[in-house]
This record gives sequence, C-alpha cells and structure tokens, in this order.
Amino acid sequence: MEGSAPGNRRLQQTQAQVDEVVDIMRVNVDKVLERDSKLSELDDRADALQAGASQFETSAAKLKRKFWWKNCKVCINLLLLILAIVLTLASFRG
Repeated sequence: MEGSAPGNRRLQQTQAQVDEVVDIMRVNVDKVLERDSKLSELDDRADALQAGASQFETSAAKLKRKFWWKNCKVCINLLLLILAIVLTLASFRG
C-alpha cells in the first residue's frame, strides 16, 4: 500500500497537468475561432473597400473626361471670340 500512495499522487499530478493543458487548449481554440471570425469580417470589409475603390475610379475617370471636354469647349469658344474680334477690327481698317 505504501508504494501505491506515491504512484497515486503522481497520477493525480499528471491528471492535473493534463487538465491544465486541456483548459489552455480550450482557451487557444476559442482565441483561434475569434481570430478567424475577425479575419473573416476584415476580409469582407476589404472586399467592400475594393468595390468602393473601383466605383470611385470609374466615377473619377468619367468626371475627368467630362471636364476635359468642357475645357475644350471653352478653348474653342475663346478662339472663336478672338477670331471674331480680329475680323471685326480688320473690317474697320479695311
């Protein structure tokens, strides 16, 4: 009986260590699951940002083109105005 008491105590210590490791692993699994959830949420947000960026890029290109044409129209009108002034001045001299 004396020999079994230290063996019993050793078994209990080992069981306590196993229980502690199991508890630590449960916490680790919970952390991994939480991390996975956060990563999934972050991935969804990244996808939404990418879609928004693509839409912004398209809108910016359209706006750039619109103002380029507007600028061309202003330049053409300015040239026509200058030409009209020159022709008017030339008609008074001639």
